[in-house]
Amino acid sequence: MRIPFRGVFLTACPRTGPADECHRGVQRTEGTRIGSMRPVNGGVPQRLRSHATPLEWPRRRMEIPCHDHIGRWRSMMAALLKRRRRSGDTGAVASKATPAGMLIAVGIVYGDLATSPIYAPKALMLAQGGSMTRFQTLGSLSLVFWFMLMVVTIKYVCTAMRADNQGEGGVFALFAAVRRYWRPASVFAMIGAAAFLADSVFTPAVGITSAVEGLASIPQIGSSAYWSQELSVMISIAIIAALFLIQHAGTHRLGALFGPIMSIWLVFLAVTGVMYLSRDWSVLEALNPAIGMQFLFSGENKAGVAIMGSVFLALTGAEALYSDMGHVGRANIWATWPLVNIALICSYFGQGAWMLEGHRTMVENAAPLFQIIPDIARPFGVVLALLAGVIASQALISGAFTLTAAADGLSWLPRLNMRYPGVSRGQIYIPSVCAALAALTVFVVLYFRSSSAMEAAYGLALTVAMLMDSVLLSVYLWHVKVRRVAAVVAGAVFIAVELLFLSAAVSKFIEGGYVTVVIWGLVFGAFLVCSRGVQLENAERGHIHADDLAHILAISMADDKRDLVADHLVYLTPDMDRDVEKDVAVSMLHRRAHTYWVVNVVQSERPFDRDWRVVSYGRNLHRVTISLGYKVPQFYLQSYMRTIMEDMLSRGEIGRIDPPIPKLATKTERLGIGSVRFVLMHRVFSPESTLPESARTLLRTYQWLKRTISKPVEWFGLETNDPIVETVPVWNGEEVRVPMRRIP
Repeated sequence: MRIPFRGVFLTACPRTGPADECHRGVQRTEGTRIGSMRPVNGGVPQRLRSHATPLEWPRRRMEIPCHDHIGRWRSMMAALLKRRRRSGDTGAVASKATPAGMLIAVGIVYGDLATSPIYAPKALMLAQGGSMTRFQTLGSLSLVFWFMLMVVTIKYVCTAMRADNQGEGGVFALFAAVRRYWRPASVFAMIGAAAFLADSVFTPAVGITSAVEGLASIPQIGSSAYWSQELSVMISIAIIAALFLIQHAGTHRLGALFGPIMSIWLVFLAVTGVMYLSRDWSVLEALNPAIGMQFLFSGENKAGVAIMGSVFLALTGAEALYSDMGHVGRANIWATWPLVNIALICSYFGQGAWMLEGHRTMVENAAPLFQIIPDIARPFGVVLALLAGVIASQALISGAFTLTAAADGLSWLPRLNMRYPGVSRGQIYIPSVCAALAALTVFVVLYFRSSSAMEAAYGLALTVAMLMDSVLLSVYLWHVKVRRVAAVVAGAVFIAVELLFLSAAVSKFIEGGYVTVVIWGLVFGAFLVCSRGVQLENAERGHIHADDLAHILAISMADDKRDLVADHLVYLTPDMDRDVEKDVAVSMLHRRAHTYWVVNVVQSERPFDRDWRVVSYGRNLHRVTISLGYKVPQFYLQSYMRTIMEDMLSRGEIGRIDPPIPKLATKTERLGIGSVRFVLMHRVFSPESTLPESARTLLRTYQWLKRTISKPVEWFGLETNDPIVETVPVWNGEEVRVPMRRIP
C-alpha cells in the first residue's frame, strides 16, 4: 500500500506489515510521484504507522502562468488566515472564551433571537384581539420566559452543545454522529434541513419588514400623508434586494461591524425594557410558571393552544446557537448567552409593563417595542432595529449557504456552483441558492404585505426543524454518550414540548403556512431524489484494476487499423482508488489514443493550493489527482492538464508527439504534447431496466435535476475543447427479455 504522508511515500501492508508485493499493483510503484508539499488525502492511518518505510520522492506544485495573480496573494492570505486562527475565528470549538470570540458570537449567533422582541409581543397581542388584560399579559410573558428557559437554555445551550461532532453542531453534525447507529437518521436529517431552508425565506422578510414598519412610530413619518403600508412594502423590498445583491462580493468586511452593532442593540433592548419595567414591577409576577399554565388552558386565552405559535416566535433562532457552534466556539456562546438572555427578558417584560397600561396595537402601526422607546430616541431605535434585522437576515443567508453546501457534500443535491468571496472557506456564496432565496423572500413580502400577516405563517417549518433536532439528539445520547436515562428523559421532554408547538403551528397552515410547506416539500423532495438517485446510479458500477486495464490497453493500442481519436484522452471521474470504473475502461477500449488519463479533481481545505500527484501504470495509463484550493477556479482544467503533461514530458514519463502540420498546430501540439480531448461520462436511464415505476420516476427526476443544475463541461471550462460526452445506460435490474416469433 502506497500512502502519501508529509511529502514522502510510505510502503506498508495492512495485514502483514512491510512488504513489496502485499497486493496487485505494488510492483508499479516506480511510476508513482507526488507534486504536493503535503498529502492530498490526509496522513497515514494510525494502524499503519508502525509498519511504514519512508521513500523520498520529488515534491511538485503546479505553476500556471496565466494565474500568477493568485500566487501573489497567497502569502498575504496565508498570514491573514494564521492571524484569524490565533484570534479564535475558525471552526474549532475554543476551550475558553475570549473577548474577541464573544463579540463575534454576539454578531453571528444571536441575530434571530435578538430581533424577536420586535414582532413576538405584537403577535401575542394580536392573538388576543389587539389588547390584553392583566391575566393575559402575565400569562403570555410567563409562557415566553419558561419556554425560552426550557428550549434555548436547557435544550440547546446545556444539552445539545455538548453533542458535537468534532466541534461542529447542527442537524448535519448530529446526523454524522448517529448515522452508523440508526439507519433512519438520514431521513430525519433531510426533514430538518429542508424545514430550516423553507422557513429561512421568512426570516429576512419578517425581520426587515417589522423594522421598517417601526418608522410609523416616529410622529413626523407616521402622520405624513406620504406614508402608507405600500411604501413600507417597497422600502422593505429595496433593502432585501440590496442585501442579496451584495452577497457575491462577500460580507467579510461588513462582518466586523456585526458584533458591535448587535451588542449596542442588545444593550438598547435591556435599557429601554428596564426603563418601562420600572413603571410597574408587578409584571415580574409572570416569573411564576403556574400563571402561564393557567392562562394556556383558561377561557380567557382567546387563541387557545394556538397561542403557542406566537410564543414560538420568541424562540426562533435558538437552533443557531447550536449550528453556529463550530464557527464561534462553544465557550463563547456559553459566556454570552446569560447576558443576551437577560437583555431579551428585560425587553419582553418592559413591553409587558406597557401592555398592562391597557394600550392597543394596530396591524398598520408599530410594535410595542417602539412604543416603549422615548420619543427623542425613537428614530435611533428604529434605525438600530433595521440594522439588527439586516444582520439577522445575513446570518440566516450565510447559514442557508452552509447548510446547502453540506447537503451537496452528502450528494443530497446535484453539484452546485460554489464560490468563496472571503478569506475563509466558511464564507460560501452559492449563486443559485442566493437567487432562489431572494426571489422567494421578495415574493413573501409582496404576498403577505405586512409583518403581522407574515408572523401568522412564520415558524411552522422551523418547529419541524427543532423537532428533528430533538429526535437526533435523543439518539445521540442513547448510542454515542450511552446515557440511556438522560436520552429517555430529555427526548420525552423536548419532543413533547415541540409537539405542543407543532400542534399550535398547524393553525398557521391556513394563514399562510402553506407557503413554507410547499417550499419544504420541494427541498425535501430534492434531497430524497438525489440521495436515492445516487444509490441507484452506483448500484451496478463495476471496476477493473488499473494494472489489468493497462495490459489490455497495450494490446488494443497495437491495432493500427483503428483511427486515432486524440493523442491524449482525459477521463474525468470521481473515483480516487486504484481501480478504474468499468464504463471508463470500456470507453477507452473503443477509442484509440497514445495515452489515457484518469483524472480526479478534489477540493482542498486551503484556499490557494494547486497540487497534483500521479500514479503511472506503464507509459500509456496515468491516474492523476488534482487538489485545488477552494478559491482556485476549476474551469482552467485544460491549463492544469497542460502543465502536468509538460512536467511529465520534460522528465521523459510520456513520449513527445510532434504535430503533423506545424503551421496548423495548436499551442499544446507545438509543445510536443499532441492533441488532448476530455471525456465525460453521462449516465442515462435505460428503458429496458426492470426497476419498478416509482424508482424509474425517481431516477428520471434525478437525472433531470443534474442536467438542469449540474453542467461539468462549464465547471471545468471545456466548452472550447470539443469534449466527448459518453452516454452510459443505467440498468439496475435484469435486462428485459421480449419474446419474438419468427415467421417464414
